Amino acid sequence: MLVRPVVNAWISSDKKLVAHDTLSAEHLSNLFITLPTRDGSRQPYVAPKHTDHLAYGHHLVFFHPRNPECALRADGTDADFCPPEPFTRRMWAGGKIEWHKPLLVGSKATAVSTIRSVDKKGFDKDSPKVFVKQNIQYLNERRELCVDEERSHVYLSSPGNARVIRAVPGLPKPSFSFVYRPTPTTLFRFSALTFNGHYIHLSKEYAQKSEGYPERLVHGPLTALMFLETLGYHESGRVMKSFEYRAQNPLVVNRSITVSGAWEDARTVQMWATDEEGVVGMTGKVTSNQMAPKPVSTASKAPASKTTTTASKAPKSEKKSGGKTTSSGGAGGEEKKKRRKARKETYSSYIYKVLKQVHPDTGISNKAMAILNSFVNDIFERIATEASKLAAYSKKSTISSREIQTSVRLILPGELAKHAISEGTKSVTKFSSATK
Repeated sequence: MLVRPVVNAWISSDKKLVAHDTLSAEHLSNLFITLPTRDGSRQPYVAPKHTDHLAYGHHLVFFHPRNPECALRADGTDADFCPPEPFTRRMWAGGKIEWHKPLLVGSKATAVSTIRSVDKKGFDKDSPKVFVKQNIQYLNERRELCVDEERSHVYLSSPGNARVIRAVPGLPKPSFSFVYRPTPTTLFRFSALTFNGHYIHLSKEYAQKSEGYPERLVHGPLTALMFLETLGYHESGRVMKSFEYRAQNPLVVNRSITVSGAWEDARTVQMWATDEEGVVGMTGKVTSNQMAPKPVSTASKAPASKTTTTASKAPKSEKKSGGKTTSSGGAGGEEKKKRRKARKETYSSYIYKVLKQVHPDTGISNKAMAILNSFVNDIFERIATEASKLAAYSKKSTISSREIQTSVRLILPGELAKHAISEGTKSVTKFSSATK
């Protein structure tokens, strides 16, 4: 076959691209409005701000090729890293992302792309395909590696290869899910965000007549990004380490997609996306680097005497517990247990105190108290997680009030954040005065 030596010559050639970009909050705002997890329809809209950590997977809308239209291929795709003709039909096959350090919104960054591997398949069966694995390293302004990505594309020859629905058996019962319906507007906006002119996402006529699909296809990177968004929507405190995904079957516009996840263990979640007919479009796996820090671990950095004093303000039974904690000088493990108990009781006592101030004649059931206590813990974890990220990025060994205030602005909605920061500032002032 004459194409084989041509492909071999292309494989042996040097290929490297370097792209520079600014991770602008304005461009991210357009992405936020495009994503159903962030557009304000399911939860309050929170605009991206300078110095925020770039969310997991959001680098995908930056560092795109900037080629004139005359340099594009017949299907509207960029020719960068594409094998020679007749392999003109590109499909996003899968990829892998590893996070090492956060990129910051508003900062400048660099993406260095190289070819990791090229595989030829089906040449002996008259259905040739070329699989290209591209490695992209994203560097911050200090030239530090922040994100390491691998993208896999498959290039098909015209007029096209036969398609069958690929079965994906053995999927577990989902632990959580997110349902959304990508529309032509969704695909147009994501194409614009990624500067992707591929007709398969934009033209119904092209998708049907030239590619043989029933409708325009949903972008592979959009589905992959929705995996990360869905996990973040349900588990906002997770610190992600790596993400692997693989396209299984095409997903098309105007049909609902259900993104599901099931925990394999405390750090690993299996994910998949299905259409209205139950066909699996993509599978993946996300590994967390660590869980969100628990309130007790963060609170343990506070002065012990102050913690005990707060606990001693609870009801009488808690007062005894607090007293024992202060007087105990024995084993460290027993001491930690008592401190944890005191802090847990402090939440309940404080909630009870606030409720009585609002309406003294209204009681609260144990179940309702447990729900409120859980809510307080969750907010505490989220703020502590974000604050620890900010401190780590600034290379601080201790979280300061500045990180806490920034985290509160990120986690809580506008007026509530202002109130929390105001009350927190009063508490810090009161604490400083008491220690003088």
